[in-house]
Parts: sequence; structure tokens; C-alpha cells
Amino acid sequence: MGQEKRTMLKLSASGECVSMRTVSRGFRSPHRFVLLEKELEELEGKRYALSMDIRSFAKMSLERTDEEENDVLIIKFAWLGDAGEGKLSGTEETLRFPWDAFREKVAESRSLGGAAVKLLAMKGARLPKVEFHSREHLKEVAEMPALRKKLGKFLANHLAWRGSIRIMVYDDFVPYSFFFREERACGTGLCGGIILHGQEDMKKAHYGIHT
Repeated sequence: MGQEKRTMLKLSASGECVSMRTVSRGFRSPHRFVLLEKELEELEGKRYALSMDIRSFAKMSLERTDEEENDVLIIKFAWLGDAGEGKLSGTEETLRFPWDAFREKVAESRSLGGAAVKLLAMKGARLPKVEFHSREHLKEVAEMPALRKKLGKFLANHLAWRGSIRIMVYDDFVPYSFFFREERACGTGLCGGIILHGQEDMKKAHYGIHT
């Protein structure tokens, strides 16, 4: 098996600003993303913050799972650029860093007069276990190969939440659809529906999440 691809965060801090770039084997961020120190303070207090720079944005959260004793900084970058004709295009990436290590690197850069320092992203965390407690709908979906593929792809793309321990899935009143409940280390998380839309044409039908 090949080595897991890791992403490097390059950051520099001076004054009230912290600038970041990401570099990996297959991607390099198109520009620096600049945070304000007050945004990091907001993050530390509220454990969630949203920052924008040019057209790009970063969703940041501090989380702690049952496997980790210390806070983990999760940054979901959306690197967006002008694609012409009023459209945007870009790349999304989610990175995880030990919060203490991130703060130490910010302090180190400041002590060096704003020189760039590097911090390697953590390896991928364990994804939550998805448990089906469906009496009828899962069996019905499993008997339809095309629909089974749609559901499998949806679960992989939309329920891979960091910080979750378990996601319980039950039958919903809508045909071929489900109700879910997320369990986190701190208690119950999100609840909602995994609903199959457009059932009048099953070839075009698609799953959507409702919370």
C-alpha cells in the first residue's frame, strides 16, 4: 500500500494577521489565505468561526473526539476563483491539526519576525460507524442495483463527518428514504432525513440530506 498523502500548511504571522497556504502532492493553494488574530480568538471562545479572503473562505472548528484528548483544529478550505462569465470554480479541502501545535507555530512565526513556518496536517481520522436499523427500506434499496449505488455514494460523500462516533439510520415515512441520528462524544449531534427526491423518474432520482 502507498503512503497516505499528507498536506503541509505554510503559515506566517505578523501584527494582527496570520497568512496560510497549503501544499500537497496533487494540489497547491492558489493564493494565501489571511486570518485575523481576533478570528482565532473567536474560534477559541465559540469553537467555530467562518472567515473569508478574496473569494475563498474557511470554516474552522475545534473538536474533540473519543480518541483524542486534546482539541483538534479542523479547517475546511474552499479555494475559489473567477472562471469567467460570472462563474466561480475552485477546490475544497479539509485539514486537521492539533490546536496546541497550530498555536505554537503562530507564536514561532511571530518570534521570527513573520518568517514562514510549516505544520503537517494530521492523518485522516477514523470516520464514524454507520449503523442501519432499517426494517424495510434498506432491503428495498438493496434489491435495486442502481438505487443501491446512489445510496452508497451519498453515504460516502455526505456522512463522513469528523468528530462523529456513530450515525444511526432508520426507516423514514418517504419510500426508499431514511431518518438518521448522529452520536458524538458530547452527546447527540445532527438529526434529519436522507430523502430520495425525484421518484417519478428513478433513473434521475437522487438522495438529499435534510436537517
